[in-house]
Amino acid sequence: MNLFNRSILPFLILATFFGLSLVGCLDAPNDPGALKPVESIRILVKQKESPYSAQLKVHPSDSATLHAEVTPEKYQDDLKFEWFYANEKKDSLLTRGASYTFYPNEDVLPNKLTAIDGEGNRQTQEFNIIVNTPPVLSDSTVPASGDTLYGTSTSAFLFSWYSIDIDLLGNDSLIHTLDIDGKEFEVGSLLQVKQSGLTEGEHKFRIIVRDIYGDADTLSYKKFYVIDTLEAK
Repeated sequence: MNLFNRSILPFLILATFFGLSLVGCLDAPNDPGALKPVESIRILVKQKESPYSAQLKVHPSDSATLHAEVTPEKYQDDLKFEWFYANEKKDSLLTRGASYTFYPNEDVLPNKLTAIDGEGNRQTQEFNIIVNTPPVLSDSTVPASGDTLYGTSTSAFLFSWYSIDIDLLGNDSLIHTLDIDGKEFEVGSLLQVKQSGLTEGEHKFRIIVRDIYGDADTLSYKKFYVIDTLEAK
């Protein structure tokens, strides 16, 4: 073997080892779609003086403000935000910034948020805003407040009420609860029921109505009286 080749062999081995070590120490390139070290981005909404909520539900008659919240919070100012209305044809940019105020009855509803870091990496979130009007109960009920009912404990007394929700033309639906003396009976979409088992004396009742989005209306308790006709005889 050539002495020159023998003399450079250890150096070639060392150089190869060093080269492999150097390659092993190099960082892998970042995912171009990742906003590191941001852990998460939440979209919140508020109306009037209410606190921000992660439930993206708004009343149609009031302005609403969306806000993008970053975790960890210290990276909030390092990102740029773009709010879009997106459909099958195109994405329409509505505004830039961490917050966006809009009017549910007048404006196009945003449904897409893009966050951009200083290196141009992007993260996109799609979302839906629910525009919902709470249900309303009429104060007119049977029995009315102060009414006297005549019968026995086996008599089926009528309880009736009326509720309205303009969202029923869409996918909304109402669930009613009849509360008699603190005991609740869920009666679904019914607007009247008959109830027996009421003893003589003073009683109270109220109606609660909820829609599928959790909005509700409740009547104050109304007092009524039962006179047992058997006892009266």
